[in-house]
Amino acid sequence: MDVDFDCDIDLGTEVTVASASDDSTPSDPACLVVSDSATAVPARVPTILFTDEDPADVVSPERFDAYVPRDDPEALEAQIRWVLSQHADDSHPERDRLKRLYEGTTNLITAETVDELYDRAIGLAKHILEFDNSSFIVHEGDGFYIRGNERDLEGTGPIPTDTGILGQTYQTQQSSLVDDVRDHPQAEPDDPAYRSVVSVPMGNEGVFQALSNEVGAYDETDLRLAELLVSYVSETRARIETEAAMRHSREQIERLHHGATELAATTSLTELFERTVEITDDILDFHLSYVGVVEGDEIVPTAISTGTPEDGAERVSVEDGGTAAKTYRTGETQLVSDIASDADAKPVKRTYRSGLSVPIDDIAVFQAASYVPDAFDQTDVELTELLMAHVAVTADRIAAETNLREERDRSSALFAHVSDAAVAYDVEDGAVTVLGVNRAFEDIFGYDSGALVGTDLLGRVVPPESDDDGGDDETTDFAGIPELLVATGESYRGEVRRRTDDGVREFILNVVPLSPGEERGSGYAIYTDITERKAREDELERQNERLEEFTNIVSHDLRNPLSVARGNLELARETGADERFDTAEDALDQMETLVDDLLSLARRGQLVDETTPVDLGTVANRAWMTSETADATLETPENVVLDADEDRLGELLANLFRNAVEHGSTGSQTSSDDDHGTESVHVEVGGVDGGFFVQDDGLGIEPDRRDDVFEPGETTGGDGIGYGLAIVESIADAHGWSVIVTSSPSGGARFEFRG
Repeated sequence: MDVDFDCDIDLGTEVTVASASDDSTPSDPACLVVSDSATAVPARVPTILFTDEDPADVVSPERFDAYVPRDDPEALEAQIRWVLSQHADDSHPERDRLKRLYEGTTNLITAETVDELYDRAIGLAKHILEFDNSSFIVHEGDGFYIRGNERDLEGTGPIPTDTGILGQTYQTQQSSLVDDVRDHPQAEPDDPAYRSVVSVPMGNEGVFQALSNEVGAYDETDLRLAELLVSYVSETRARIETEAAMRHSREQIERLHHGATELAATTSLTELFERTVEITDDILDFHLSYVGVVEGDEIVPTAISTGTPEDGAERVSVEDGGTAAKTYRTGETQLVSDIASDADAKPVKRTYRSGLSVPIDDIAVFQAASYVPDAFDQTDVELTELLMAHVAVTADRIAAETNLREERDRSSALFAHVSDAAVAYDVEDGAVTVLGVNRAFEDIFGYDSGALVGTDLLGRVVPPESDDDGGDDETTDFAGIPELLVATGESYRGEVRRRTDDGVREFILNVVPLSPGEERGSGYAIYTDITERKAREDELERQNERLEEFTNIVSHDLRNPLSVARGNLELARETGADERFDTAEDALDQMETLVDDLLSLARRGQLVDETTPVDLGTVANRAWMTSETADATLETPENVVLDADEDRLGELLANLFRNAVEHGSTGSQTSSDDDHGTESVHVEVGGVDGGFFVQDDGLGIEPDRRDDVFEPGETTGGDGIGYGLAIVESIADAHGWSVIVTSSPSGGARFEFRG
């Protein structure tokens, strides 16, 4: 053998099997087995081609004594035994029969149909194997039928499956060589003249038999040759049937594709479902089928194939309507091989034996039935599911178009009577042409109908991007304009700004398309004027924001002077010092002033009064005196004058001072009066180019939090409630100042204000 292979071959103790890789290979082998037809073959050594190559591709097949497919090691063993039995006499006539049989197999493999294959094999059996009466007998359904025979017996049958040697061969799958059928206990020859027979199984397909009127007409060699012929026939038949099945499947898929194209042209669900059952009749060969549409809690037959009897389908309950109901509820295909043994099946007719049920989205169910079991296979399932997927897509399209037509009809009826501004228009290549407007459109937009029809709608109503700063129409960008959506059949509802004869106003825009298309479409645009409502909403929102801000300011800023007053009153009780009452009174005066100012602020709706030049150091010292500063120290500038509202500036500084004291837990100066050794904070106020700063020597504010500290409620701990810096920013904004947070030279917090 020229290659190693994993094959269990037992040829007896007197025969050695060696491979090309074995150094002990004999120099004069009795038989060679090669896997490559290009291998040089000695003329005097019997050679078997054991390969995956197609016989049609083998060059000079006469060089080999036999051909064996690589996947049939049993046939290889049989061929080797036969060659060895003939090796003693190279001139043995049976060797020539084997070679001629092998050469004849090239004629078998070119057969295009199974019947043609059997006819050619019968010719080989007669002219090469010299069998005078042979047949290929095929098992189909209820018995055997003769499919190939040299005496024109094709079609004979059915022959019972338990008949004589034929039945025994098929059932046992064992070959038989009978010298005299009269001595065989199970032989039942059709012709009493038959004496000897060779009977070879063809797997599940059937049996090959060669008959003779002579006793002992066949020997072991004839049996081996017959088995070899059957192996060639079986392999070729499998190839022919596989190719035929593939061709049939391709043809069905192509026809289904053509049928799906026809489905796409339907315009109603009734037409769609009727065409569906026609396609399953014509292409899938389903002659008992229907489509049931879900209506409420029932599945109602809507389209029935021509082969289905009048009482072959009926409406069933979605809850307990058998296989159809289960298909709809689960959304899964149901393949029933035997209805009689299926617990879910509730057939309309007792004669139905198998069925196929496929969902059509969530709107319908397709069902096919047959009078025989196992009528449908996995291929039927796949092709039916493929078709029903197309049906579902088409049904969705029809439903969408139906809804669109209904919406168009309603829109057309309302157009003339709607109280809002409405315009009918056409879109083509991005151009929007007015077809008509209602009276409300003329009144609201200020354009006469006669002057609008035939003109560009967008150029009339879409405001330019630079409208707020005096731009003109040449700057208008029409990208993302909702009115253009009708070209693709899309609806729209949302708020837009549109230009009228009186200026830009706010509208709720409803876009209603009339028909879908990729580049062209028509529809309606309905504009509901919400300008006044939006203005009221905006004003209400601003009022609510101010109210919330005022509430926060009151609750936050009143707390500090209240704490000062309470603390000095307690000290007055303890020490009796009159100056404590003066400080408390100052704090109460500050509270009164703050309340008055905030009430005035609430009434006026602004945070600062008129600004005047003020001395920064003076305002800072006054704010420091009315703040709870503990042991903190203050450093103020001289001759730094700002244009500000003095009271609001004092409030800004007081909040910054309080923030520094409350959150600056350590600093560069240590109070000698602090029994616990805690470090006090030093605060500095000074001028910068275009403004001023407030800084401390505390812990500072981390860079990643500096954008957040001005948010209302934001706090870093202590007793604050998180509104101090929000108030600072609000007062700065009211003055037109910007504020940034950075680090002081000592590492504390630094707030810079510039205007």
